[in-house]
Amino acid sequence: MPRTTVVFVHGFISSPECWDPFVTRLAKDDELAGKGFRFTRFRYPTKFLEWNPSKRIPGIDECGDGLGAFLDSQPECDQWFLVGHSMGGLVIQSFLAQKIRAQRGADLAKIRSVILFATPNRGSTILSSLRGIFSKVRKNPQEEDLQVLDKDIAEMSDVITRSILAAKSVEDGYCPIPFRVFWGLQDDVVPEVSARGSFIEASPLPGGHSEIIQCAPDATDDPEDQRYQALKGALLNPVGHPSIYEIDLFEVNLTLSPAAPGTTFTLSGDVKPLPIQTDNVAIRAIRIAFSKQNRCSMQYEQFYRSDQGLVELLNLTQPNEALDEVKSEYYNTGKKFTYVFTPDREKTFSMKLRIYNGFAEGQRTWHNHMKANARYKLLRLILNLKDYKDAGYEISQDPSVYLHPQNIMDHTLCTSRVGETPLPYLPSTEPWLRTWEIPDIKGGVVDLVWDVKKPA
Repeated sequence: MPRTTVVFVHGFISSPECWDPFVTRLAKDDELAGKGFRFTRFRYPTKFLEWNPSKRIPGIDECGDGLGAFLDSQPECDQWFLVGHSMGGLVIQSFLAQKIRAQRGADLAKIRSVILFATPNRGSTILSSLRGIFSKVRKNPQEEDLQVLDKDIAEMSDVITRSILAAKSVEDGYCPIPFRVFWGLQDDVVPEVSARGSFIEASPLPGGHSEIIQCAPDATDDPEDQRYQALKGALLNPVGHPSIYEIDLFEVNLTLSPAAPGTTFTLSGDVKPLPIQTDNVAIRAIRIAFSKQNRCSMQYEQFYRSDQGLVELLNLTQPNEALDEVKSEYYNTGKKFTYVFTPDREKTFSMKLRIYNGFAEGQRTWHNHMKANARYKLLRLILNLKDYKDAGYEISQDPSVYLHPQNIMDHTLCTSRVGETPLPYLPSTEPWLRTWEIPDIKGGVVDLVWDVKKPA
């Protein structure tokens, strides 16, 4: 379970206490309990007018710097949610934009999502006359940034749109981060068009500018409070990014069977006849179920390559979109099968292969390089060795699964397993049928190893 920190950022002339109703209720929610959530609030100076001549009001960029320092001071976690109300959303975006301008996009890779409530992404006109009067008494940089068509905010918005919303991968000047945006149906401070800004995932909530974050602090008061349910849903099921696959389930089912030594099999059908002698045959089925929150429509590639054996296609649930020259490697050699498809929300894609001589003695291992631009809510791995049991074999190396966090693209290194602890499998009374479930994976390599032998 990943350690998740949710940081709440208040708005103009407000304070962290404005988030009390949300934080109080989140902390008591049974559905969130045990999921690794931690809630904290960031405070920055904000007021209409600073009367003390020895003090000044910091600008939004300075507040963004402060947010960065605040995040650095927090306990280590696996992912962040940044939640902003009103000008707090601009402070969050300023922090992100400054990291991008400094070519430090990798620093933002742990941010799971940004959630904005009534943020004036296109400025706010309410009380502009009153704000203008105060600014004539003494300059207020925060008030200036809240003005409609403010140049600094427009430039910041361009950075967010170009280098975050349209980012393809994590690089020096880019980092894909999804945004979820809400506005108040009765908000006369930040209208819908300003709250929406450049963001696609936007929707209304009941209430005015302040009421939009004043949910019922207890479920018994209003169990279906739309404001609370909207935030809770954005935390438990965050919306995806157009460059990141959101996958609910990635399941691999590997069933292995022994064959009499010297048995000859022949591939036919679409593949030119290819004979092979082997003592092992496997059926490998993969299911990939995409989330309702998936927004990525880039083609997904899943392949299997056998160095010592042959691969035979048994079934695909959807047409293969791979190029002809890619398919030809399978047709001509039988060594590699590549499945390419275009994902969609709530759609499942499956591929079943028969593998000849893929798991001989000294080669009883399987690994999968997980995509760095994909989030897998659950990886399920099933290893079925029952046919070996029925043939009188015994397990000589207990089946073990390892998760290497970095996808090093080197088969030798990623199977070294030096000093690593295998992941626990699900409780079972059948040692010949093992199942592992690994939640919340992003990138890395999953590595399975086992061995069997027939008694002399």
